[in-house]
Amino acid sequence: MKELKAVKVNDNHYQVDMRGWMCPYPKYAVATLLEKLPPASCLDLLVDCPSATKDVPDLAKNQGYDVQKVELLTEGEWLICISNLNHS
Repeated sequence: MKELKAVKVNDNHYQVDMRGWMCPYPKYAVATLLEKLPPASCLDLLVDCPSATKDVPDLAKNQGYDVQKVELLTEGEWLICISNLNHS
């Protein structure tokens, strides 16, 4: 399994490159990342597993996070934006 490295984009914005991670690993890894997300922050995930575009947003929503968007960047690569702005 690859090592996850969160990159701090700015004070309240982080990005994690999960390309190369096949499902179900992105779903399990994002649960841990969301627990560590500081209050009022956003997390962007880069993924290349089509199943992650459904599994990751479903998990985030079920845990009370807001999924801002799931965007196709290039053929086979997506950006998933999650925030905890309304998470309690």
